[in-house]
Amino acid sequence: MVQRICVILVFLQAIFMKTFITVIAFFLYLNLFSQSQTDFGFADKSIPELSQFEYYRGVWHTKMEMKQEDGTFKKLDAVATVKGVFLKDHKTFQSQFTTTKGFFSTDVRTFNTTRKEWKALFLNANSQRWHEFTSKIVDGKMTTIVIGGYSGKEKFDVKAIDNVISDNNYQRNIYHSYDKMKTWTLVYKMYAKKVD
Repeated sequence: MVQRICVILVFLQAIFMKTFITVIAFFLYLNLFSQSQTDFGFADKSIPELSQFEYYRGVWHTKMEMKQEDGTFKKLDAVATVKGVFLKDHKTFQSQFTTTKGFFSTDVRTFNTTRKEWKALFLNANSQRWHEFTSKIVDGKMTTIVIGGYSGKEKFDVKAIDNVISDNNYQRNIYHSYDKMKTWTLVYKMYAKKVD
């Protein structure tokens, strides 16, 4: 009888430990998930299209390649940091682009439910550039159009297409058009890796 009670107690203790460890692991996971949601915000679920920028949340290190005259691409020395976050209203998304050489730009955007596209306002105070542009999903990829370049005064328009490779990597191809968006030339490739 004592032996049965001991076996039952050992069995109950094992079940308790497994349950206890599972509960602790669950709460640790919830804490990590909520911390991530808090640090970089989240999209309001009442407008499903807002989730289109979920992939862009976090801190990213980017490297770029620029097209040369011979058609090849050359890696640039500059490494930029990009931070993407949903603001507290969960409907506004902000990105900040910085470099170690002091460059800074930011944009804020939200989804226009009438036009079914993202409307963004761009700002680079140091260069005294502010402009607006639009983004939308085209062929499954976030596609941004910036008429007149980021200053709004360039002789070319810009198209940027994000190709999400994984949760931690995406590639942005940046094109220029000198003929009012009839033809596009790939001029930059940006490779982003999530670091936070």
